[in-house]
Amino acid sequence: MNLQSLAFGNSLKSLRRERGLSQQSFAGRIGSTQRHVSFLETGRAQPSRYMIQRIERELALPVGRSQILYETAGFSSPYKCRAEDSPDVLEALDLIETRLLANWPFPAFVLDKRWTILRLNNPGKLFLGGLTDLQNQPANLFKIFLSSSFRERILNWEEAAPIFAARLYREAAEDPALADLLEEAHASGILEGLDETFREDVPVFVPVEFMGPDGSRLRVTSLLGQLASVQDAVIEGMTIEMMVPMDTETQNCLLAAATPTAVAGPAAAE
Repeated sequence: MNLQSLAFGNSLKSLRRERGLSQQSFAGRIGSTQRHVSFLETGRAQPSRYMIQRIERELALPVGRSQILYETAGFSSPYKCRAEDSPDVLEALDLIETRLLANWPFPAFVLDKRWTILRLNNPGKLFLGGLTDLQNQPANLFKIFLSSSFRERILNWEEAAPIFAARLYREAAEDPALADLLEEAHASGILEGLDETFREDVPVFVPVEFMGPDGSRLRVTSLLGQLASVQDAVIEGMTIEMMVPMDTETQNCLLAAATPTAVAGPAAAE
């Protein structure tokens, strides 16, 4: 038994418990025995690469968790550990921006795991107008959500706030930086009173409603996604957020706002 074996054993035990599996049921999933799983978790046995590959496949592990298992077992991970500003990652971001965001007619963003905005389309820039200075430094979408200027735009804050809060709680559980932001939100009182209103009839979607430029009431929700074939932990941690209009009026307003105004006169024909 050595420190490396214990490191792998602790990682394996944490993974098993997160999935709510007993040692016996976990062993059944990966084609092993409860005794061998116990030995792996206590450091009395060393895993093979083949064993890690089985765990990775049977539990459908994200790339980041697979990397931890390989590294704590003393193996080099088959996945590269790229930096956020590496050419490969930047190329992937450019691909998402040009092939996806540029073709989405409504506001859309690429966020890292701490919800920093890495890429956005032109409708997204218009939507965030007045909420952040995108020229100085990358904006953080959750900080925007929690800002007073954003809340002033929301017409149904009492209904929308629990949605924002739920997302923040989920992400903060995985990342210390967002946990700090959650504490900041608590300290400011933004999250107070969210549990005081009992909702008997919860709709399928809870839209965010905000005032449009013409005074109309716009209703949107978001579609969150990732590329399915990602094999890099940095890209895997990114989220593509695309805003979706909930009615025709909102759709038409957002499309009109994002469409450049035609230039009148002879110059328009040139």
